[in-house]
Amino acid sequence: MALIESPASPLVPRLQGLHLFGFDGAPCAQRVNFALAEKGLERARKVKWADDHPAALVAPPGTYVYREVSLVRHDNLTEGYAAIQPNMVVPALVHDGRLYIESMDIIAYLDEAFPEQPLRPREPAAAALCDELVQLGKDLHVSVRHVTFHWSLGGLARTDTETEARVARLERGDSPEGLAEFYRRFNGNAIELATFHQHLHELEDGYAQQETRLADGRPFLTGPDFSIADIIWAIKVLRLTECAYPFARNFPHLAAWYRRVAARPGFRQGVLGRYKFVHHVFRVKGMLMNLFGRGVVNASRVAA
Repeated sequence: MALIESPASPLVPRLQGLHLFGFDGAPCAQRVNFALAEKGLERARKVKWADDHPAALVAPPGTYVYREVSLVRHDNLTEGYAAIQPNMVVPALVHDGRLYIESMDIIAYLDEAFPEQPLRPREPAAAALCDELVQLGKDLHVSVRHVTFHWSLGGLARTDTETEARVARLERGDSPEGLAEFYRRFNGNAIELATFHQHLHELEDGYAQQETRLADGRPFLTGPDFSIADIIWAIKVLRLTECAYPFARNFPHLAAWYRRVAARPGFRQGVLGRYKFVHHVFRVKGMLMNLFGRGVVNASRVAA
C-alpha cells in the first residue's frame, strides 16, 4: 500500500474525510474516479488542489472533495504539488490526514476502507487473475503515455523550458515515472517514431490477451463479476478510443465488453460525467488524423 509517511506538505494533515487530487482527463485519476463512483461515494465539491479555506478542508461522510490538479497548466509539475505527490502525477488520495499515492494502490485501499460492493473477486482463482491483469495494466502504463502523447495530445502536452528544468530539479532519483527524461525527449522531438509504434504494439498484445479471454462469453475480465481488472483495462481502452483506434474491427469481443463497462453508472458518472465533451473532441481529432494517414490506425499491426 503506497502510504506516504510524514508527507512534506502541511496541507495533508489538515484534510478531514476523503480528498482526491486529480484531473478529469488523466487516465490514472479516471481509474480512481471510476472506483469511487462504484463505491457510491459522491463528489461533494471541486476546489483548486491547494485550497485551504476551512470549508474545503472537510469532506462530509459518503462524499469526497475533488482537488483539481490541472495538467494543462502543469499544476502537477510544481514544488507545492510535489510535496504531496512526489512523483508529480495524479492522483493522490488523502483520507483523514493519511496520504496514499499510485492509482491501483488507492483503489485497493478504498476497497478495504469501504468494503461494500467489493471490487476484488472473493473466489481465489478469479482473485489471482484479477491481480495478474492489474499488474499487466500497470506494466503498460508507460505505453499508454507514449501512445496518447503522440497520437492524441501532441503539442498540448509539451512544456516550456522553465517547467522542464523544474521537473528535472524536483524529480526524485527513484521516481518510477521518469518524467524529466520523458519531457526532455518529447519536447525535443527526440523520441523515434519506431518507439511510439512499439508502445502501440505492446498495448495491442495486451488487448489481444483480453480478446482471447472474453471469447468464452464471460461478461467481465475475471468472470461473472465486475472487478478492479475491468477498471484498469476500461481506461486503457478509453485512451485509445480517443485516438480513434478501431477496436470493433480488431478486437470485437473487447469492444463489446467495453460497451458493457462504459454503460455502468460508475463509468458514466465517475469517468465521462465531466469529461464527455473533451473525450468527443479527442475522438474527432483521432478520426481526422486517421483520415489523413497520420493516425494510430496506420501504425496498427493488427490485420484488417
